[in-house]
Amino acid sequence: MANVCYCADDFALNSSISNAIIDLIQKNRLHATSCMTQSPEWPNAAQQLKPYTFQAEVGLHLNFTHVFDSNTWAFSLPQLMFKAWSRQLSRQKVYESIQAQWQAFTQALGQTPDFVDGHQHVHQFPIIREVLIQFLQEQNFKGWIRNLQHAVVVAPYQFKTNMLMQLGSKSLRRLCTQSHFKQNQNFAGIYDFKPMNYASLNQKWLAQAQDHLLIMCHPAQNSTDQDDAIKVARVQEYQYLDSSQFIYDCQANQITLTRIGVSA
Repeated sequence: MANVCYCADDFALNSSISNAIIDLIQKNRLHATSCMTQSPEWPNAAQQLKPYTFQAEVGLHLNFTHVFDSNTWAFSLPQLMFKAWSRQLSRQKVYESIQAQWQAFTQALGQTPDFVDGHQHVHQFPIIREVLIQFLQEQNFKGWIRNLQHAVVVAPYQFKTNMLMQLGSKSLRRLCTQSHFKQNQNFAGIYDFKPMNYASLNQKWLAQAQDHLLIMCHPAQNSTDQDDAIKVARVQEYQYLDSSQFIYDCQANQITLTRIGVSA
């Protein structure tokens, strides 16, 4: 028997995503979601999410790669990676962006985030991770931080999984340990978002599940956003998580869906 938490990324990115996440929380399929507070939809979406903050953990999905408007300080993922690893990112700009996203979260929901992660895992990049830890220390943060160091590796996604683990997860874990911040121990949910049998992929993750496994997902009810590169995968994920097959797969692997339990 293992406790597993499915966490949906990208809440408030668009209404199809937000509606899918709320629907799955209502049905006890999801027990965590992370929010993009720079989105123009965030204030209204936050009010829709607010009644469920006791049912699911709600986190801050830090963004440095998605441009919402002319005021968004963001880069393409390759640009951000180059600037981070060449130490060319402005620590002050990173700090100000984290602070603004945090404040938008607390103002809309009236609480601090239960956890922090990053859009495209940018929270584990050099400079960003150091500034984030500094900021969370200042906030006396009591929640947890997503970590990819111990990811479940399944075929044919070995290369992507190992690559993401190498993009700062070990350094982030060291910083969190030094600062006594909690983190998840095990992680799953990595694939290439191309059309495939998503149910079969989840069956592989669930078959290897250890207690307190965190599984990342990206559900949406429809694919109307033409600028969303993974819109088809989002619908595929929602259809599976909303299905009786998902519940059967959890039962077959003796999985209890619940909030994640983490320790320092």
